[in-house]
Amino acid sequence: MRRKFWLVTMLAAMLGLFLSIPVFADQITFGVQTHLPASQVDKSVNYYDLKLTPGATETATVTVSNNTTKEVRIKPKVTTATTNLNGVVEYSKSAKSDKTLKYKMSDYVKPTQKEIVLKAKESKELTLEFKMPDKQFKGVMAGGLQLQDQNALAKKNKAKSGTSVQNQYAYMIGLVMQQSTKKVTPQLKMGSVTATQENYRNTINTKLRNVTPTYVNKLSVNAKVKKQGSDKVVYSQKSKNMQMAPNSGFEFPLRLNGQKLKAGDYTMDIVAKSKGHTWHFTKGFTISADKANNLNKKDVSIKTDYTWLYITLGFVGLAVIGLIIWWIMRKKMKAQAAENAALKAKLEDKSENDHE
Repeated sequence: MRRKFWLVTMLAAMLGLFLSIPVFADQITFGVQTHLPASQVDKSVNYYDLKLTPGATETATVTVSNNTTKEVRIKPKVTTATTNLNGVVEYSKSAKSDKTLKYKMSDYVKPTQKEIVLKAKESKELTLEFKMPDKQFKGVMAGGLQLQDQNALAKKNKAKSGTSVQNQYAYMIGLVMQQSTKKVTPQLKMGSVTATQENYRNTINTKLRNVTPTYVNKLSVNAKVKKQGSDKVVYSQKSKNMQMAPNSGFEFPLRLNGQKLKAGDYTMDIVAKSKGHTWHFTKGFTISADKANNLNKKDVSIKTDYTWLYITLGFVGLAVIGLIIWWIMRKKMKAQAAENAALKAKLEDKSENDHE
């Protein structure tokens, strides 16, 4: 079955299923068509979702077409699905997977061509060879096939030292492999908790791990930070509609939004939910005074509090005004005393003259 992929601007990753889209592109230089094989589970979708027995192989093709009047060089790359810090599944980056991942997609899906060169308006076939792991496993393997315009990428790299902006042209085609369509119950685990920054803004990051070979969909997280030994919530954040790739982890960021980090011993309390499943995690952590001060200085969203400066300046101002008033009064008192003394002396001289 043939499916035509056109340029779109964003990926709506729902239930672990996604379309082929151009990445970072506002002027795509080539188009793609997938040809779904007989082992395809759902023939109504636009990505590869294959069901194979252990050790079985499959072959599929992708048609790539040059839409321009210039040569296009396309380099295929297979990646494993990961989860970014916003709770969005990514297929275009080779980020670090969870240590529970047994099978990397790049080891089991191989493009037969390392590079495809297309002349103006030319089309060619890219062949993909799928091989299911020999051992039985439950759940899914997930990743993507990235097709990137190397000529456009070269222009982008060349322009890095200049002021112009060059786009990177790529298509991403979803890859899912499974031995059974039976659902796997997701399991989350909690990792480290660390005070850090994202884009020069304070966050408290908690490592959340999906240790199962299945997507975690419609994930919501309610995170609260409390002083150890207290129920008072110091920092909090609620996030929803997130998703995690199979056997992946991400640093869930509790954003402070302009609040200062305060040194002390804390407890991170997290309640995570996904389609009827609930996990409750708690973990103690410490923020040192040095780290809090260092991060607060770098946080561009923290407004400087000048209250004490204003109070100090107010006291100094009042003191200066007081000194000025005292000096004026003292000067007047001296002048009055001198005037009184002169008048007294004059009166005494007059009295003596009258007596004579």
